Amino acid sequence: GNDWILNGSKHFISGPCLPDFAIVFAVTGEDDTPRGKRKRITAFLVDVGIEGFDIREGTKCISYKGYKNFQLSFNDVRLSEDKILGQEGNGLSLSGKWLGMGRIWVGATCCGKAERILDLALDWASSRKQFGKPIGSFQATGFKLADMKMNLRAADLLVRDAVTKAVDGIMEDQDAAIVKVFCSEMLNKVADDTVQIFGGMGLMEEMPIERLWRDSRLERIWDGTSEIQRHIITRSMLRPLGA
Repeated sequence: GNDWILNGSKHFISGPCLPDFAIVFAVTGEDDTPRGKRKRITAFLVDVGIEGFDIREGTKCISYKGYKNFQLSFNDVRLSEDKILGQEGNGLSLSGKWLGMGRIWVGATCCGKAERILDLALDWASSRKQFGKPIGSFQATGFKLADMKMNLRAADLLVRDAVTKAVDGIMEDQDAAIVKVFCSEMLNKVADDTVQIFGGMGLMEEMPIERLWRDSRLERIWDGTSEIQRHIITRSMLRPLGA
């Protein structure tokens, strides 16, 4: 008949054991465009428990040890036309809206974590002494703290700008991409520099910075890697020029 048959798999999925359905983006054809052939992506609503839809726990992650990821598998899952969200081939447009807001959310959480890490760095740099002085008074440490403050301020402003554009309905893909890549890499640098300020103690399980440092690494990967974000930004600049 007119049913769609879904096959494939996807891993690194968060919390699929909780909802009653999954939104799945699948290739449903191919279109000719001025830039060559392009896959047609369609969004489907797939009920949990339907025949052929399997959910299993994924591999363990060293970042966010409390986080569980799952793998979804689809084996000849039969879907009727009314399971399409929007229109056939309109999946990328839908995903772009959702992914953009998700990336801004990641950027905002990165700012919050970086602020917490900076507090730890300041406390350690002001209380830990070498040669009779707080280590923060030495330029090698003090300049790291200054860089953290500057980059955190810039990240905060980027998030606010993107949120304002989203509320006004004028946010573009590049706005969310800029937030995601800058904030996640800012957090990584803040965490890494703080470990350096702590020295060997920064890698001890008894110290909170060890966990924050591990967790920060994942931010550059999920919700679109830094490389993907840079591709989106580059594309937004070059396409209007015909490149």
